[in-house]
This record gives sequence, C-alpha cells and structure tokens, in this order.
Amino acid sequence: MNKPRRRHTTAELVACRPDRATMDATRMPVTVVLDNVRSLQNVGLVFRVCDCANIERLILSGITGTPVQTVHAAQQIGKTAVGGSLQTIPWEKHDDPMPRINELRRAGHQLVVFEQAEGSVPYREVPYRFPLVAVFGHERDGVREALLQEADYVAELPVRGITNSLNVAMTVSVVMYELLARWTAAK
Repeated sequence: MNKPRRRHTTAELVACRPDRATMDATRMPVTVVLDNVRSLQNVGLVFRVCDCANIERLILSGITGTPVQTVHAAQQIGKTAVGGSLQTIPWEKHDDPMPRINELRRAGHQLVVFEQAEGSVPYREVPYRFPLVAVFGHERDGVREALLQEADYVAELPVRGITNSLNVAMTVSVVMYELLARWTAAK
C-alpha cells in the first residue's frame, strides 16, 4: 500500500537551494546557443530551464533579446525567467555566434544543432560528448546555415501531429533533460 505523500512547500524548496559555489562546482558542461530567437518570453523560459539543468553558459546571438537590452526586454524575459535564473546563469551576447562557437570547439566542445533538416538524426540517437554546445534557432526560420554546416550532429525531435515543430523553449527543455540524464549517467 502506498503511503500518503506531501508536496514540498515553496519555503522548503527555497531552503534546499544550493549556494553559488556548489552551483558553479556542479554545472553540466553544456553551452546553449539561442540563434536569432525573436520571442523575449522564450528567452526567459530558456534562462529558467538552463538554471534548472544548471548549465555552464547561455549564448544569446543575432536578434535574440537580452535582459539588459531595454526595459521592455527585461520585463518580458523576466516574466518567464523567474526564480533568480537571470542572476545564476552566466550569459553572453554575440551578434555572430560562430567565432565564440569555434573557440569552444577548439577547446574540445562537441557542436550539436537542433533543427529539422536533411540528414538530421533523432535526438536520442546522438552520441553526445561533453563538453557540448547545443544550438537552437529562430522560431520560424530555424538555425542559420553556417551553424548547420559546422555541426558535428544535427538532431531532431520527433513531431507526429499536424503542427510542424515544437516551440523553441519547449525543445530546449526536452533536450536539457535528455543531456542531464546522459551526463549524470556518465559521471
């Protein structure tokens, strides 16, 4: 027989938060790149999921808005980022992400682009290797061509209904938890 369960209160969850040193020491070796993501609320959701997965860094590139761009951008991103994730996730802004990605690749990072494209493989079949750069693109136009051409793998999430794609923040969520499971299992 199952014993009764009790939800944790917000106060209990807050009391269990790691300190900054613990967070920094246990970061998953993943850099997320948002390439030309236009929705500020999607950017906020990505900050939130990246905080939950405790990744190393977030790179905002192209037209992707930042929390310091304008008051409006800060408000829109903050609506969905919540919980301090804007302060806990190290982030950078680059108009063109390629020089920074190339720097990370020279340091040994695998480059995986998440996109519906010819030659893509199902995201669960990618032989992920850490450290890793995970790239996600514009909600309608996808990832820029140069990133597709440079990728070690182009991975795709299955879409079986009439909608042709997942929202970019939802895709980042699915992928981060797949990567977290793989990284945790490999440790």
